[in-house]
Amino acid sequence: MKGSVGMSINSVYLTGDIHGDIRRLLRIDDEQMTKEDIIIVLGDFGVVWEENSNRTLTLLELLSEKNFTTAFVDGNHENFKEIKKLESIVYWNGGYVGVLPFGIIHLLRGEIYNLGGKRIGVCGGANSVDKAWRKENSSWWAEEEISEDDIKNFKVNLNNGNYRENKIDIMLSHDAPANIIPVVKLYSGINDGAISNSQKQLDKIDQMADISKWYFGHWHIDTVINEKFTCLYKSIIKII
Repeated sequence: MKGSVGMSINSVYLTGDIHGDIRRLLRIDDEQMTKEDIIIVLGDFGVVWEENSNRTLTLLELLSEKNFTTAFVDGNHENFKEIKKLESIVYWNGGYVGVLPFGIIHLLRGEIYNLGGKRIGVCGGANSVDKAWRKENSSWWAEEEISEDDIKNFKVNLNNGNYRENKIDIMLSHDAPANIIPVVKLYSGINDGAISNSQKQLDKIDQMADISKWYFGHWHIDTVINEKFTCLYKSIIKII
């Protein structure tokens, strides 16, 4: 059942994958922050991993005790079935989100939010290169891959409202679109040559929207690729 929740935004910060290790977030000096300040993890949040886990609830509660609000874009290393079980879908700042216990926010694929006067597009997901060594529905979930429905949802939201044609101020994703993957691989030192389906799907977003800035995680590097694209890992940066 969908509801609605309001939240004013003061500032927005981004960081990369944490894979269930919340210490990076717990170390943030939040003395001058409030719940109107939001920290967004760009995928592989990984806090919701075990099924019916008290540990998961403990980690979510610890994050909720910080003065800021924690949110995340989903990556490929997430327990999607458990996330779906725990979250309630609500309307939030122009788009739908999943709200987990203790108010942790899941930014959903294909949604577009209005944060701090900026139009923020989101599309999580990626393909796991190591899925051959993982067990389905235990350490790997098919929902990791970006689907055609995710792209259709983005297209509908992109053209909804009185905005400059196809304009997105900031795009947030876990992986990067196919057109810049060769450059990303040079920075990361990975040279497998393959382009994944999810990267191709992100290319569709890049082609349909006029995107000023695009931030992504996944590659475990902190690198400004060019004027438009930035990859984040351990850095925490303020974008609004």
